[in-house]
Amino acid sequence: MTATRAAKPQPPPPTRRSIAFRALAAWAAMGLALGAAGPVSTALAQQWGFGRTGRQALAALIVGLAVTAFILWLNGKADRRSLAALGLGPAGDAARGFTMGVVITGGAAGLVVIPAAAAGWIGFGAVEWGSLLAFLALNALIAFGLEALPEELVFRGYIFTALRRRGGRFAAGLGTTVLFCLIMLPTSAAASATAALLGEESDGLLLAPAGTDPVTYIVLLACFGTALLAARAATGSLWTCIALHLTFLTVNRLVFANADRDTGWQVEPAPDAAVLVLVYVLLAAAVFGLLARVRRRR
Repeated sequence: MTATRAAKPQPPPPTRRSIAFRALAAWAAMGLALGAAGPVSTALAQQWGFGRTGRQALAALIVGLAVTAFILWLNGKADRRSLAALGLGPAGDAARGFTMGVVITGGAAGLVVIPAAAAGWIGFGAVEWGSLLAFLALNALIAFGLEALPEELVFRGYIFTALRRRGGRFAAGLGTTVLFCLIMLPTSAAASATAALLGEESDGLLLAPAGTDPVTYIVLLACFGTALLAARAATGSLWTCIALHLTFLTVNRLVFANADRDTGWQVEPAPDAAVLVLVYVLLAAAVFGLLARVRRRR
């Protein structure tokens, strides 16, 4: 007769208070890393003689490594969950999810930008292919480490998953989006504190980047955050959100905000063309939302 092995005791489910605390910790960590990386990377770039691209690469390295390490520790040690819980599933699912994110977001942007160009809202000029390809490669690498990967790990990965443990999908999505819209609070606080330590001037506590209208910024983040949540629901893969995020940043920097960037493509949007960003984000959100509804029915 064989002895039965005692079942390993399971930890008690987390309380609402502990879930809220961990979600806020992840939010604060994202803001701290993003805010501190700016002044630190600027100081290091000046000391080492790096240009703008080198400074941005340093910031991306700091934020990407710090936030990823913290979220993986929090998810594995504090919550005792696997990476799959964050939407980081097998390689095949990741590839399909990433491809879907690029195709749907890029397609939505094309459906809005092409008619706008035909109507004269956006003027496209000559292309220098070497510079354009270099911009696309560098922009993808920096945006991945600085924004797309860490922000999606924090918000649509960790925070949304944590809030879903003791709440419904709507409440978890609302909480995630509110924290996403308020990310400039810890970011600007960390940037100000770091700048003060380095003996530099700071902009103080902000709701939006300096020079940006706070209401417009928060409305755009709310719509963007909704699209990202819909992408996560459509495939269950965080890589869809990362692809959406990367495509969004690439389109915006290439078409709508390329004045101070060496993109290799002459693009001249009309002053009011920025509203088209909101249009294509909402179109992508609608497509992902439809796919999410189909997925739930299945």
